[in-house]
Amino acid sequence: MKRIAFTSFLLLSCLSFSMAQTRLEASQIIDQINQGQAVHFENVEIHGELDLTNLENRKETSSVSKWFSNQDTYESTVESALSFVNCTFQDDVIAYYHDERSDDTYIANFRDEVLFKDCTFRQASAFKYSEFSDDADFQGSVFQEEANFKYAEFSEAPNFSQVVFEDDANFKYAEFPQQTKFTNVVFQEEANFKYAEFPSGADFEKAVFNGLANFKYTKFANPLNIRSVSFNGDEDFKYTTVEGEEFTKYLLDNR
Repeated sequence: MKRIAFTSFLLLSCLSFSMAQTRLEASQIIDQINQGQAVHFENVEIHGELDLTNLENRKETSSVSKWFSNQDTYESTVESALSFVNCTFQDDVIAYYHDERSDDTYIANFRDEVLFKDCTFRQASAFKYSEFSDDADFQGSVFQEEANFKYAEFSEAPNFSQVVFEDDANFKYAEFPQQTKFTNVVFQEEANFKYAEFPSGADFEKAVFNGLANFKYTKFANPLNIRSVSFNGDEDFKYTTVEGEEFTKYLLDNR
């Protein structure tokens, strides 16, 4: 009987310890990055603002004089790989920040691969102006607040397949040099691809646009896969081109 009771105690202790490990502070991730360690977490809740713009290697990259002040830009570089699988970010994930008071801008770039698979972003996520030098994979993740990838630059083919954007998804002016995957993605609010460029093609098969699909001035190249795409809200394809041809002509030629 004592042996059973002791075994039960050990099991409960291990379970309690395991449950405690499901919570992670964002500061612990920043510490790992600053130490040059690869970051890999699965099935954890991350609490606290994950600010990637304030790393130890942050440096000033530009300074522009304007009236009686300077507009300074500071950039941090995440040099190690990031891997998050089935994780929940309870607070903001920041790779871009603009300080209205000082007029300074802070940006985070990614030198190694970035993986956010089946993750949930409960608050805002900002990757504006970020440069992704290796793979960027957000497959199966859910963005509950705005996802800001405006001006982002991708060196490899980013993967946004099966992602759910519950709020605005901003890819305005984003650069996609490789074929990008947006298969089975769901845009509940505005999907802003205005001025974005896809010079090596894109895959939007079975994508669902429930809000405004804004592709004004977007430049596509083949191969472009838009089979079974659902447009349930407003659409803007004004000045959109595929291989230099008007988008409407492309649709007529590829029915």
